[in-house]
Amino acid sequence: MSFIRYRQSRHQGKFGLRRQQGAVAIEFAVLFMVFFAVLYAVIAYSIPLLLTLTFNHLSAEATRAAVRIDPAIGLAAYKQSVSKVVQDTVDSSWLPKSWVDDERCAPPADTGLQWINLESSHALLATETLGTVERMQLHVCLQREYNRNNAIIPILTVFGVDIPSLPKDEDGNITLRGRSTIRL
Repeated sequence: MSFIRYRQSRHQGKFGLRRQQGAVAIEFAVLFMVFFAVLYAVIAYSIPLLLTLTFNHLSAEATRAAVRIDPAIGLAAYKQSVSKVVQDTVDSSWLPKSWVDDERCAPPADTGLQWINLESSHALLATETLGTVERMQLHVCLQREYNRNNAIIPILTVFGVDIPSLPKDEDGNITLRGRSTIRL
């Protein structure tokens, strides 16, 4: 018996080399599924988180840009300028237009102010009186519904668990939102 044949027969053992290859294939399939699930979860959770942070950043940038406008130009021109600045700030961001809903967010309810929708922007404006001085409040809100129908990355259901599983609001919808309110 040659050395090569002796070595092959010695290492094959009782079950043979083929059975070992099958076990490796099963292990690979299981580990691949675990790796894919973890990778998908990281990506699926990072997109909504990134959108929420971007919405917060953009709404804050839009309110900061609106502070630079001089209110002495008149109320109608001021509203138009604020609306244009807010919309330009949102349009100049990296977000595609389809990722931001056109619906306006509800204004803060506990302020007791009458909010006015500014045309063609994501902003609401209210006038408040502080003593003898009239001031404006600007509320900028960006949002996007992130339900099964309009998720950027599809929501997977694995063993009854949704990936990503995001918190729902009182209507049962998943809404990603960023808002900022400032007194002008």
